[in-house]
Amino acid sequence: MNQGPALITRWKALHHLHGRIENVMARRLHDDLGLSLREFQALTVLQEGTATAHGWLYLQDLAAEVGLSQSATSRLVARLESRALITTSTAAHDRRSVDVHLTPLAREALHRGASLIHEAVRHAVETLTAEGADRDLLRYLRSDGEGR
Repeated sequence: MNQGPALITRWKALHHLHGRIENVMARRLHDDLGLSLREFQALTVLQEGTATAHGWLYLQDLAAEVGLSQSATSRLVARLESRALITTSTAAHDRRSVDVHLTPLAREALHRGASLIHEAVRHAVETLTAEGADRDLLRYLRSDGEGR
């Protein structure tokens, strides 16, 4: 059985849903926390410890995780530092690396932001239900992506 057209339809629906969720997230993060989506993504990456095996961060690692160029990532890090969300220092062991630490303010923003994101996803799925979206897509989304 050829599932190609159905899979493409679901992929397009997921892509559209992702865009809607990102727009809601970006608006809520900005309105409630004063953060851009990229800033929040960077904080989550830093919290999760996207670092080398030695425990220090190369800006290129952070750039890859948030999908920005190295120069844009440098500006992003400078903004986060100027807003007292992170502290940075050149690592003593390797001058190419930067030690980055989240401040309590950043940890609070991440905590509050997680509930905003959860609400944005929940609302998007509810909206899909109201619009009579593809049942298989909804079943997948409601199963936390486990494909049940």
